[in-house]
Amino acid sequence: MITLSIFPVIQAQSARIKTQLAELDRRLALRYGDRYHQFKQQLEGTKVWYDKTRAEAQRSGTIPLEQKQAETDRQAATAGSAAARKEAVIKQQLKDVWQNLKSRQGS
Repeated sequence: MITLSIFPVIQAQSARIKTQLAELDRRLALRYGDRYHQFKQQLEGTKVWYDKTRAEAQRSGTIPLEQKQAETDRQAATAGSAAARKEAVIKQQLKDVWQNLKSRQGS
């Protein structure tokens, strides 16, 4: 029974807070005009992006940060492998040039 007696109080507080928020929104719109409306649109876009990303993460069972870290690790490993292959090619070319110079000097 206690929850039923609290319900009207909560409703009244909720209505008062909504009224205060509406008044704050009105004052901010008057004070900042288009900048405030642009900010609200950006905030809404951010909320949509966050909700979408969160839902995708929950569906896939992974955390986006972990996905990005794994992708970065793969890219670094690929770049490292490519650098190692290029280094081996350059070393071989230098050896060939050195051998060529040595053979010319010996002739």
